[in-house]
Amino acid sequence: MLPSYLQIEKHIADKITSLREKRDISKYRLSQLPGISLSSRGRVMEQETVMSMLRGLRK
Repeated sequence: MLPSYLQIEKHIADKITSLREKRDISKYRLSQLPGISLSSRGRVMEQETVMSMLRGLRK
């Protein structure tokens, strides 16, 4: 079982992927949206440091 913070990150990454697919938004298009860098998009798709991406979106 994953530590709770990793479970949260995985859930968020899965939710972002689900919404992206539901809305037919490619990974590339997601990276082009304001406030989401290409490197952030890559980390989310690889389920790394989702929380750092969310901190970036709050700016």
